Amino acid sequence: MTSFADRLARPPLDRASLILLGATAVVLVVDAWVLATVPYLAPPGSVLREALFAVAWIAVGVVAMWLRRGLLARRILALSLVLAADFVGSFGLLGSDPMPRLLVTLTATLIPLQTALAVHLGASYPTGRLLDPFGRRVVVAAYAVAGVEAVWWTFAHVSARTCDACARSYLHVVVPESVHRAVSLVIGAAWVGLCACLLILLWGRYRRAGRRERRLLRLPYASIAVAAALYAVLSVVAAPRGTSAWGVSMTTLIALQVVALVAVPLSFLVALLRERLAYRRIGELVVKLAGGAGADLERSLAIALGDPTLTVAFPVGDGFADSRGRPVPRPEPDDRTTVTAVGEPEMPMALIRHDRSLDEEPALLTAAGSATRLMLENARLQAEVRAQLREVRESRARIVNATNEARARLERDLHDGAQQRLLAIGIALQLLRQRPGDASLFDAAEGELTSALTEMRELAAGIHPAVLTDLGLVAALDALAARLGARVVLEAHGPVRRCSPEIEAAAYFSASEAITNALKHAAPTLVRVSVIDRDDRIVIEVSDDGAGGADGDGSGLVGVRDRLASVDGTLTIDSRRDHGTVVTLEVPCA
Repeated sequence: MTSFADRLARPPLDRASLILLGATAVVLVVDAWVLATVPYLAPPGSVLREALFAVAWIAVGVVAMWLRRGLLARRILALSLVLAADFVGSFGLLGSDPMPRLLVTLTATLIPLQTALAVHLGASYPTGRLLDPFGRRVVVAAYAVAGVEAVWWTFAHVSARTCDACARSYLHVVVPESVHRAVSLVIGAAWVGLCACLLILLWGRYRRAGRRERRLLRLPYASIAVAAALYAVLSVVAAPRGTSAWGVSMTTLIALQVVALVAVPLSFLVALLRERLAYRRIGELVVKLAGGAGADLERSLAIALGDPTLTVAFPVGDGFADSRGRPVPRPEPDDRTTVTAVGEPEMPMALIRHDRSLDEEPALLTAAGSATRLMLENARLQAEVRAQLREVRESRARIVNATNEARARLERDLHDGAQQRLLAIGIALQLLRQRPGDASLFDAAEGELTSALTEMRELAAGIHPAVLTDLGLVAALDALAARLGARVVLEAHGPVRRCSPEIEAAAYFSASEAITNALKHAAPTLVRVSVIDRDDRIVIEVSDDGAGGADGDGSGLVGVRDRLASVDGTLTIDSRRDHGTVVTLEVPCA
């Protein structure tokens, strides 16, 4: 997970890209000097066309470098450097001087390399990185085929523009025609297979991409696919003739150059410039959010960043909530999306889940984060308030339900217990009228009366024990521990002051529920209850040596949390499997 804070400092221009750009400029100066001093066979139109092809790629590389797309800029400028270095030697330089012959030799070696660099660029677009093993294998194979073809061209290839007066390669040797055709056929078949693999690679990536990334990839991938398909077809045509896809004919050469050296860089340029155009949407986003309090921040961000799948989650309490305060799971990245933290990664203001393609546009994400930081903070506060209101409503509903259930339970206990006892006493008194001297009836009535009083005291203690009102929280908990038996032990660390009746009642019944839950579900040998008066709070800790693994979202503990929340108290649970459970209750007591 990344953060907007990591992106706020605009990175410097990529040093490797600057070096490649400088080297390309030097090569172009050398090319211009050669064209001005060495005679050549090619017409001026061909020279201008080749120069424009190189300049097109250089322009795209500069734009990528300016947009801080370092790896992509390196790939593009490396291809530009090779294009600038090899195109002069293909103009049919005249004479036998060392310079023309050296340039012809260099061109024969570099032309196959430009095809491998183009495959590398296409396989790594738009990040400049090879992210999957299949892509890496395709690129390695392309460089291997290019290496073999470079050696073959250096020693055996003859340019289509050659003539008796043209400069010859220093390393050229005469090869039988049959061998020349056989080697050309093998190399052509290898390039056809690599073009097919590249098309398969691009199609697989496009299918796995998210909606935003697909929109960005559509035009560049289409141009790469057309160029690869055309190169494969021309390789099939060229192989039986003993040449390469670049040497079938002048017409096919121009067609291939227009597609590979104009259409592809133009599509790259359009895709890169879309990033700059997106800044206008960021400006519109700021105006829209500043002008309307009811603006939907999440939807506005999605529109500004061109990502319809974008979602925003705000940390609220122990979880996350959307802009409406509804609880949502913590955003997690997947194959198509990633997560960016606004603010500090450890304590983010918000988590934005977005298309992974935005990671390659750090400037755009930085602008969006900077423009919406205050608005995101406001949205986070609103989401927190909405979540709290939602929790209050749900808590009220649970309290009402618990009150109704308690009322029904009390009614049932009175009906099944004390009411039946009183009814039995009434029957015994009626019988005494008929048999005034029957002592057994007196004994029965007395026993029923004693049982009825005991049950009434227990019911009264359950509703509100008198000892809690008279003697306070510690005494009430001590009486509760005595009733529950030897497994419950109370420890009071120093004197505990009296609090308001409602706070003492909330603390007592919450502790009572926690103790009852422990005895009922954990099967402990001992439940230890400690009470501490700490600063302006009363802390009650209920620990057991039971099975552990308590569910903090169970109905019992949720009821405890609701009861404590009504007096601004808190509940924390530490329960590990086979290590017992510790429930800590805190209530204010000023």
